[in-house]
Amino acid sequence: MAGAAKNALHSFVFNVLLTYSTVKLVKVPHTYIAIVHRILQLIILAYIIGYIVIWKKGYQQIQEPRGTSVIKVKGIARAIGNNSTFYTSEDTKYVWDTPEYEMPAIENNAFFIATRQTVTYDQKQGRCPTALADKLFCNDTDKSACKTDKPTPNTFGYFTGNCNQSLEDDTRKVCEMEGWCPEELSESIDYMMNSTDLENFTIFLKTMVTFTLFKRNLRNIQETTNFSCRFDGTAHTADCPIIRLGYILDQLNTNKTALLLDGGLIEIRQDWICNFDRNPKKCTPTYEFSVLQSGDDKQSPGINYRYANRYRINGTNYRTLSKVYGLRFVIAITGKGGQFNIVNLFIAIGSGIGFMVIAGIVCDAILMYIHKSRDKYRRGKFSVCEVDGTNSIENQVLGHSDI
Repeated sequence: MAGAAKNALHSFVFNVLLTYSTVKLVKVPHTYIAIVHRILQLIILAYIIGYIVIWKKGYQQIQEPRGTSVIKVKGIARAIGNNSTFYTSEDTKYVWDTPEYEMPAIENNAFFIATRQTVTYDQKQGRCPTALADKLFCNDTDKSACKTDKPTPNTFGYFTGNCNQSLEDDTRKVCEMEGWCPEELSESIDYMMNSTDLENFTIFLKTMVTFTLFKRNLRNIQETTNFSCRFDGTAHTADCPIIRLGYILDQLNTNKTALLLDGGLIEIRQDWICNFDRNPKKCTPTYEFSVLQSGDDKQSPGINYRYANRYRINGTNYRTLSKVYGLRFVIAITGKGGQFNIVNLFIAIGSGIGFMVIAGIVCDAILMYIHKSRDKYRRGKFSVCEVDGTNSIENQVLGHSDI
């Protein structure tokens, strides 16, 4: 057993580690194998030229664009205000123009359209009952829910420890809080934008991108731009910078009603694919629309935020609190620009030439393992040459083998 292991180790050391292998050229006069070899080479050559160089534009140097967008939203909408249920009152109708629904007025590659607002007017510092929606019920004998000096669950104020009559239902008693009163959920007015009017809004995207590597600055606004156009996804309006909001909503696979009630996050992606070899001055982006945050998600649906406008009357501080729901749009600029570069062409061709060895590997495999004369081919393919001084004795020499 020990002797066999010793022989195996000896064979490995002298036949593998201490043996030098070099390439030997063997010519095989076999018509069919030669045809297979040439066909494989032609297929690989077609792959290099057709796919790597032409289709994948391996001859071009590629750079991604950098850019920014200036967005303008236009439109006017009717809104209905009600302190109970949306669209149940015909008495409180309002008209919202751009300053009413676009908050803030300008953002970096983004914009926000308020579709719903919950407004609490004339709040001032003091004590008041919590809202019924908080479910902080109590009575004269059980005030366990009203933990003195502890913040309320919705962080609108601090508990006073008292139990008072509700502002919304005088038959119920709730915990009293200290903070801005009345609480948002107890005396508020909900304003909801008309969905049909919203869909008629237009979004004007003015985008500037640059490809610094090629010293190219591009805009989606051209001298021939028709500002009465409306983008509709067809080739006829591909260069139109004005998009109807209803068209964007129609492209989204989501619940529109939930989106308008609770808000959402929508991405507008501009994809700039520019071939500067074909037309160095003109490049038109394509558009894609997707929902990143919908209004009917099970976990934390929609988008909303609060802001307050403070004022002072007769020495008393007041504020108007607004909770805003809406659609936030973010603009993503992607793409690539390409231009001919001789270095990239040589790299593409060089990397493709490496695939040429596949033709030889396939033919070698056929001759060594499949062909009927595989033993003769192996004897001609491999030989051991023992070098002693200046003389060499070749153990196996291939003359002319007929395969």
